[in-house]
Amino acid sequence: MAAVSTELYVEVLRFYAGQMALLDSLDLDGYADTFTEDGVTHHVHRGQKLEGRGALLEHARAALPRYREVVVRHWNDNYRMEQAEDGSLTVAYGSLVTLTDKEGQVRFESTYAVTDVLVRVDGRLRTRSRTLLRDRPAAA
Repeated sequence: MAAVSTELYVEVLRFYAGQMALLDSLDLDGYADTFTEDGVTHHVHRGQKLEGRGALLEHARAALPRYREVVVRHWNDNYRMEQAEDGSLTVAYGSLVTLTDKEGQVRFESTYAVTDVLVRVDGRLRTRSRTLLRDRPAAA
């Protein structure tokens, strides 16, 4: 694995800005399109692995009623990126989700450690895999 160039780093940040904007606006089809057709999303803390865009969309649509009365925002930061010899990118970052209700009250969701593998498909970045691990204190 090798460090990425400044240009690639900025490209990846733009990719995530667009991907999260689609998710936060509940454009589920647009969000799913940012994944490869066989993309995998693994929610480690739930023991749930979604394989393929179809499974991702089915899961997201089932969760949609929970988000209809709030504004969702994903706050991601502290990106660490490395590029493999095959050109794929491993990106690790922290994520916080907030939900704002119609009165303006903000509720915080759990924080997560996320690790993605990004690849190029027809010249565009796509998420091939996403692993989410909810933050929990280390066992004493």
